[in-house]
Amino acid sequence: MATNTVSDPCIRRLPGEDDFSDEVKEVLALLRSEQPVPAEDDPNGWFHQIRDHLMRTPADRMERWVRFVDRSLRYKNQIEDRPHVTVDPVRVLRTLEGRGVVFAVVGMVAGYLQGAPYPTCNIDLTPRLDRRNTSRLEGALAALDAQPLEWDGWEPVHGRQHGFRQLTTSAGMVNVVDAPWGVGGYDDVMASAAMLEVADGLTVAVASLESVIHSKKAMVDMAGRIRRRREADGLHVLMGEETLTVAKKYGAKWNLSTPS
Repeated sequence: MATNTVSDPCIRRLPGEDDFSDEVKEVLALLRSEQPVPAEDDPNGWFHQIRDHLMRTPADRMERWVRFVDRSLRYKNQIEDRPHVTVDPVRVLRTLEGRGVVFAVVGMVAGYLQGAPYPTCNIDLTPRLDRRNTSRLEGALAALDAQPLEWDGWEPVHGRQHGFRQLTTSAGMVNVVDAPWGVGGYDDVMASAAMLEVADGLTVAVASLESVIHSKKAMVDMAGRIRRRREADGLHVLMGEETLTVAKKYGAKWNLSTPS
């Protein structure tokens, strides 16, 4: 691939660029050769943010999400004078894996791992619901000191909804969702899920971005859902759909990390 685009006086050279590997030089040349994105493909001006996120590996995305969420919650807990629990979703997932729990990551963390750069503050899981697996799940949650969440940052959490538990653990907030709204249970999620390596030696099932969008659309229309949550769901849908547009139209050139 030609790399002489850096001779253009309008292009800012990076420090040490001459010493970059050939692979990095090719990526730089490719990015510098990109044509302007048509307005209809980028109505909110998110193209570069989406592109940068898609070019990260799922493990890089996980690491970036953890830093963002831990920093955000630390600040929020300080303002509200609440104890801070270090967010460690990788420990949650390794605990589940270590105890043989069969599950998939769903919700906006799944969307984030699949390429949509919109973080959330908890990790959602959908387990397989046979008796042996749910017993293993309860053992894993007990090992993480899981307790029912009392306040989720939006409103008090009253009781336990059927098929949906919001929990605090020693590694952060975890939601157990038996059947994501608008998608179905574990088997339905797995029909389009991908196995992604989200940390060193840790590969887990992650719901497809299409499934996440479909579920969030269903949640927007859910009876009794408060306005702020509906607005957040709508933004998740918008970011997810724009990510799909960018990935499908431009991803063949530079989407190095996420299966389609």
